[in-house]
Amino acid sequence: MRRPPKILHISDLHFRHNGRLYYSTTKKINNGFILNNYSVLHISDRDIQKEKKSLFDIGSKRHLFRKIIENINNFKPDIIFFGHVDRLNYLDLLKIKENFKNIKIAQWFIDPLVKQGPDYKKNKERFYLKYQFADANFLTTSPSKLSFADKNCYFIPNAIDPSIDVYKNYMKNNEYDVFLAISHGVHRGVLKKNHYDDRVEFIKKITEKTKNNFFGYKKNPVWGAEYFEEISKCNMGINITRGKPIKYYSSERMATLLGNGILTFEHKDYQYQDFFNHNEMIFFDNARDLNSKILFYKKNNKLRKKIARNGYKKAHKIFNNKIIAEFMVKKTLGEKITNKQVWHNG
Repeated sequence: MRRPPKILHISDLHFRHNGRLYYSTTKKINNGFILNNYSVLHISDRDIQKEKKSLFDIGSKRHLFRKIIENINNFKPDIIFFGHVDRLNYLDLLKIKENFKNIKIAQWFIDPLVKQGPDYKKNKERFYLKYQFADANFLTTSPSKLSFADKNCYFIPNAIDPSIDVYKNYMKNNEYDVFLAISHGVHRGVLKKNHYDDRVEFIKKITEKTKNNFFGYKKNPVWGAEYFEEISKCNMGINITRGKPIKYYSSERMATLLGNGILTFEHKDYQYQDFFNHNEMIFFDNARDLNSKILFYKKNNKLRKKIARNGYKKAHKIFNNKIIAEFMVKKTLGEKITNKQVWHNG
């Protein structure tokens, strides 16, 4: 293909949230497409559904489908990338596949697909619906751990965007020792009442001998620019994810912690030792081990800065959104991958 690929990217841009989620995965991936000089047309599916409501079109699903078809006809993309997009059904996807045979279809999926985790059945169905039509599928879970999808599936890490992840916390001594953030869903924004979250039981075990800056536990989550402002005040950060660990799956927060120069702690069972060594990231076995290591690096500030800097540099190199977006496009088009990364065989 001589000209740059034309990409129709359909995913949630969160316009209705008024900038609260400006650092979302969809934004980072879209920026990555643009940085590769691809021609990109972005449709925000959730926002389109909000613009027109009808008793005869519950959830504005028909309206969304018509909009997608109009955009395909006008733009004539080479690839359609779906980022979740859960309001299309089997027949909608079948029509797109049959009517536009020369267009490649791909999806990216960043929600958990672990049996001992949240919403497993629902997430599996959401992923599998588009999997049946996709030429390529990109997940933040290792495809080797999926029992229901055995072809055209590729691991991608949560992306770091150098225009968004701008802090270098390793360069200074910060106000707080430890940052941690959880939520009950990005769309909701606030904590649910009487909601059980297995992560809370773990958080209760974290040492109080440090000055902690925690959100989503005993107080509501933090969003938007304030989220990054709170991150910028911290030396270390803990990434915890709902459900039982599955290979490589992690919340987006891990990329944010690494990408902003925070010494990052991650449970060893997620197997990120495949990408980072012990001079770049800290891995723990359990709460006791975590607490011991937090207190050690609190006392050894110079070493904390060194490891955080190493992790920052490594993460910006291998988890960069431009590199990830290029991999996604080339895999979908069946082109040779020349810029090999350590996570490509995940």
